[in-house]
Amino acid sequence: MQNQPDPFVYRTPDYAPNAETVPIGARETRVEAANQEGVEVESQRESHVSPTGYQVENRVETYENKNAQRAQLRYWIVSIIYFFLGVLEVILGLRFIFRLLGANEGNDFITALYNLSHVFVGPFNNIFNDQSIGSHSVFEMSTLIAMLIYALVAWGLASLVRVMLSPTYGTGQRVLRTLHRP
Repeated sequence: MQNQPDPFVYRTPDYAPNAETVPIGARETRVEAANQEGVEVESQRESHVSPTGYQVENRVETYENKNAQRAQLRYWIVSIIYFFLGVLEVILGLRFIFRLLGANEGNDFITALYNLSHVFVGPFNNIFNDQSIGSHSVFEMSTLIAMLIYALVAWGLASLVRVMLSPTYGTGQRVLRTLHRP
């Protein structure tokens, strides 16, 4: 009695069960899909009787969380918005500091910085009169206003993205059950 195999332990045969080795009448496939609170679950179950007489069951479950995908997309879009805001704020901040300190406009770096930042500061020129401090220093109020307006626009865009890509919570549940017997 000790040398006999345990009847409850299924031993994998040397071949994979397929349509040729398993009788068609003994094969049962069931597919179930559910959608609850943004999580889609699909479960596929196949059971059949092996040639040795054991009940074999294969089950595959797939989870797809739509809310996690939306959260990841929301994170990346908001990160990109704030990255561009950060770059723009640094450029405008450098412009403000160099104009305040009266940097030499003959320097290539200062000229490039002023030309680049003028595109962003231009719409806000002449809202207030820029105050001259000394012979070369200028307190540019238009640059500070531009920094504030661009920060508010970026904050508004980020808030809009957060609202548009917020998680969805369904109150209902949809279950689809299909039974195939070839």
